[in-house]
Amino acid sequence: MKLKKHFTFKSKHQVWRILISESDKLIIEVRDTINRQVFFSCYYLISGKRIFNSYQLEEKFWIGIESIFKDIIFFHKFSKPDMPGHKQIIAFDINEQKVLWANETFTFSFIHNDNVYCYSDGFEGRNYVALNHINGEIRKDFGINNPEVNLLRNQSESEKRFDHYLFPNKYLESRCDKTVVNIINNTIINLDIVGDVEYNIYKDSLLFNFHSRVLSSIINKFYAVDISSNKILFSEVLSSNLNAFVPDTFFVYKEFLIMLKERNGVLVYKLV
Repeated sequence: MKLKKHFTFKSKHQVWRILISESDKLIIEVRDTINRQVFFSCYYLISGKRIFNSYQLEEKFWIGIESIFKDIIFFHKFSKPDMPGHKQIIAFDINEQKVLWANETFTFSFIHNDNVYCYSDGFEGRNYVALNHINGEIRKDFGINNPEVNLLRNQSESEKRFDHYLFPNKYLESRCDKTVVNIINNTIINLDIVGDVEYNIYKDSLLFNFHSRVLSSIINKFYAVDISSNKILFSEVLSSNLNAFVPDTFFVYKEFLIMLKERNGVLVYKLV
């Protein structure tokens, strides 16, 4: 296996979330926590071509992503600043780069069969409705505390697929093949390791990263190693001046290795 650099993303602000749509579009959320602004960028993952960069909605900070469905991003606002509760729905078309519709009455719950299921809170309970995902029109009103909604939610959850994703696991010698143990242990020997070593196996290659203390800083380094030959295929310092262990700084989607770089960047490599 070889690793081919595909494209990179870099911001002045911290990368907050990385999401991938069903059509293989990479969405990156970055936040400026000092000036309280949030920006969204999007790329065609296959080609590396940028669709939009640093897009902002009318609400500049207290907004986030609920879900992405058929190239529509469903945003939410927050019920109160600095509080986790969500409110409202804003449907944004990735390809047209415009807001399709917004609803200030309902709060997003889940998506199923092309419908956006959402609710409004009342004294007697939650009133659920199903909205058309394209125009936001009400398709069905389920009333208050209807048990049918739970069945539909369970169906929605069961239909979610993560087959194309490969996320890192916590490294434990007792759960790994001897060859994998030798590669990792020989790499980190004599290092002052901070936190967990994280790894996974893609085809015949071992992908792993670790944090080590060097003087007063913590360094996060990634390796890709051919298991059979023990040959280092690729290595990269992902962060060079950390204060603490940061988990989940890489994952694989289909044939792409995606890494978080220095908290404000994203590296995308193609595994060929």
